[in-house]
Amino acid sequence: MVSKKRTSNHGPTATHSHVQASPKSKRIPGKLEAYNDFFSLEENLNACFTMSLKQLEDRFAEHPSLSEPWQELKTYLRKPGKRVRPMLFLSSYYLFSGKAHIPPMPAFRIACALEIFHAFALVHDDIIDESHSRRGAPALHVRMSSGGSMSSENATHLAIVIGDILFGYAMECFLDPGLDPVHTQQAARYFLRTAQDTGIGQAVEIAHLAKSLEEVHEDEILHTYYLKTTRYTIECPLVLGAMLAGASSATTTLLNDFARPLGLAFQIENDLHEVELLAKGDSELAYDLQKGVKTLYLKKLYNAFSPEDRQLLCAFLADKATEAQKQQLWQQLNQHKVRERMALEIRDAFRRADQILAEAPLSSTQRKGLSRMIAFLRGNSHHSEAHRTQSEDIAMAE
Repeated sequence: MVSKKRTSNHGPTATHSHVQASPKSKRIPGKLEAYNDFFSLEENLNACFTMSLKQLEDRFAEHPSLSEPWQELKTYLRKPGKRVRPMLFLSSYYLFSGKAHIPPMPAFRIACALEIFHAFALVHDDIIDESHSRRGAPALHVRMSSGGSMSSENATHLAIVIGDILFGYAMECFLDPGLDPVHTQQAARYFLRTAQDTGIGQAVEIAHLAKSLEEVHEDEILHTYYLKTTRYTIECPLVLGAMLAGASSATTTLLNDFARPLGLAFQIENDLHEVELLAKGDSELAYDLQKGVKTLYLKKLYNAFSPEDRQLLCAFLADKATEAQKQQLWQQLNQHKVRERMALEIRDAFRRADQILAEAPLSSTQRKGLSRMIAFLRGNSHHSEAHRTQSEDIAMAE
């Protein structure tokens, strides 16, 4: 059963050290040696996430005028995502804590904080991208205006503020007294720096919208990928987990190196899935292509194109292409050899991560656990709006 908690105006504090799955979930043994793999942590994560939603609900309930927005937010937050970041964090904590038992409750609270921070980022991203959907359902700002009680403009403004509330709640989770205060302060500072870097990466990407593909250099794109994908999605969860578990600075440096090729593979995979969405007729879901985001794939394609095809690509990115031109370009995007070469880059990036792991001074348990994280990332690197079955995910992980 879920551990008891006490609440105050400053947020909840856990009184028990571990969290267990909700009654409707399959119970999980208390020791990770009994797990077939680290994915089983998700059951406990789901239970803790439910607790977090209840804490947020209590805050919103203090203001009756926010009743409807809260219902929309709760539905939005319950929509299942990949939960890559909290799963990497919890797995890293377990591997470097040196303890066989599942991570303590405060660690699960921070795992939930990573997921709620991600929700904040998605709410704002959907507004910036003018996206109408998220994870197969309406984006939050669209959802809140669909009932007719609120204008589209007010719904957008409210979604921005709600995103800010989610950010504040996520940061509050780092203040849990159940964690070592020295490690917690170090981890909170690291997370805030990562949040800044993620924002800078997003800002650079937006600034590049006003530039042509010829003006944006490949190194700039790669650095943007590092800031907004590698640091945020892979490196930060791994390093945070190790930090809070008391790992050495040498270990966190190793995890930084380990994360770099994985983050690059994760982002390139996402870029290529956008091309697949175009080929399947889901062009409205390929947001980056529709908005003219300067991706590594487009830059390499631009460099390989003839002058005529370059003009066609630039017209498309500037939203000046005719429908016939768009169809012509989409066919080239999906069939050009650059796409095959980028797929090979993904494979090579995963191999570099494997090589770093093979040479790392780690225990067999740590090496095996990080290897399973690579498999986990392989199975979850698809586009957030791509339609893939669970069996396909498992096949990719294997």
